Amino acid sequence: MQIYNHWPTNIKDWCISRQLWWGHRIPVWYIVGKDCEEEYIVARSAEEALRKACDKYGKDVEVYQDPDVLDTWFPRGSD
Repeated sequence: MQIYNHWPTNIKDWCISRQLWWGHRIPVWYIVGKDCEEEYIVARSAEEALRKACDKYGKDVEVYQDPDVLDTWFPRGSD
């Protein structure tokens, strides 16, 4: 319980540069010219995303990957 109570009262600034450097890109590609809230592709690679998009929207489709990243850093705990 002590750790839980410590967490919300000890919030610190987020190091966005660490997230951008060490994070993994989100595996979501958006369709150029479509509403990104409604139309997107989930794929392991750009090639797979383009293949899926071509199957759904035709051969002249363009995709772009979400620019955000998933942070994979975990603290060691308090020393």
